[in-house]
Amino acid sequence: MKDPYVIVREDLHRRYEQYFDAEAIDGVLDRVIAEAEATAKIKTFLPVLVERTAAEELEDMAVDINRDGDSRREILFVCEKNAGRSQLAANITHHLVGDRVMVRSVGLNPTGGVDSQVLQVLQERGISTDHIYQKEIVPRTVHRSNVVVLMGVDEVPGIPAVRYVHWDIEDPAGQSIEKVREIADEVEKRILVLLEEIGKAPKEGASEVA
Repeated sequence: MKDPYVIVREDLHRRYEQYFDAEAIDGVLDRVIAEAEATAKIKTFLPVLVERTAAEELEDMAVDINRDGDSRREILFVCEKNAGRSQLAANITHHLVGDRVMVRSVGLNPTGGVDSQVLQVLQERGISTDHIYQKEIVPRTVHRSNVVVLMGVDEVPGIPAVRYVHWDIEDPAGQSIEKVREIADEVEKRILVLLEEIGKAPKEGASEVA
């Protein structure tokens, strides 16, 4: 039987790994799961309640030991195919700030593979493309991003977020390599503004346009 808390555990590790080791996070989560399952009559929505309770406890623990209780910010980039714009945005963001911001990208209808011109431009900027692959959008009720950035997507997908942002960015599909470089520069400029808004400065020397 599939573990219903796999995504919950993954999310908590990503959000709090810079504050606590894996054993501490798992300890809190496992205890909360045991307590919730012992008292719940209906278990359909337990993952939602468990993550909320465990996250609140981890936040309180961080404050109690005089650490910054503000968890790592998460940005989710969304475009139609997860082949161009969202890949540029996610990988440039990670290049700029590393693991200080959790970055994800997804597509509404991921088909055709990641654009080869996009991969080339990322490589030109010193960004590894070995790990890049298309990811389908999966509505999740157990976790929400701080910011969801929509590019070329008219409707807000069924993903929870604190804030939704629409970026009018050209699709790199079918464009010349020179045009894709321009699109990457425009994406990075918008990322820098967004990072400033959430209080995360880029690493020194990481930006191509600053």
